[in-house]
Amino acid sequence: MKKFLVAAAFAFLSVAGVQAQIVSSRSVNVRTTEVKKPKTTTWMVRGGMSVNKFVGDGAEDTDSKIGYDVAFSFQKPITDIGLFWGMEFALGTRGYSIKEDGGYGEGEDFKQTSHAFRWSPFTLGYRYDINDKFAVDAHLGAFVSVDYVGKMKQGDFDLSIGDWDQWYEDDWNRFDAGMALGFGVWYDRFNLDFTWQRGFVDAISDWDVYTSNLMLRLGVAF
Repeated sequence: MKKFLVAAAFAFLSVAGVQAQIVSSRSVNVRTTEVKKPKTTTWMVRGGMSVNKFVGDGAEDTDSKIGYDVAFSFQKPITDIGLFWGMEFALGTRGYSIKEDGGYGEGEDFKQTSHAFRWSPFTLGYRYDINDKFAVDAHLGAFVSVDYVGKMKQGDFDLSIGDWDQWYEDDWNRFDAGMALGFGVWYDRFNLDFTWQRGFVDAISDWDVYTSNLMLRLGVAF
């Protein structure tokens, strides 16, 4: 009888051990499959409107001017919790206007627009997926830009920014650098992005004004 009880107990412990191993193995497999992997790099193009103006102590009498911005960029995940870094190459505008009487083209508004190459070497952001289709992101970065052409116009008088110093004591600065702060909304591959840029370089020498661009752009990822 004792031998029978010992054999039954041994068989019970063996079966329980096998079941415990199966449960443990399944638990490990479940935990492994639940770990999220970082998403792949997102490449995109964006384009839209840019509201250009100046800020600073010398910008009180200046107004905004509508321009454009077209960019090619990417976002690369840093972790699986939504952080990413990115880079952007763009063509855009900066400038301003002055509503005044007098000067060249008396009674006409003064308008200035320059067209620039812009490079944002590093952008840090966070993306939150609301569901499989909708997501939002916020991003902060730096930029540098160089104007390749531009014009100032008032009435019938117009002047290239390259000839500014022939008419005025102050020079137009073709180079700019600063920061960019933005917020975006995603639906599948499509993006609506709001970005504000602030330059830290004097746009005009001896005139305390700096670039301030507010961009509204539509984009698509591929």
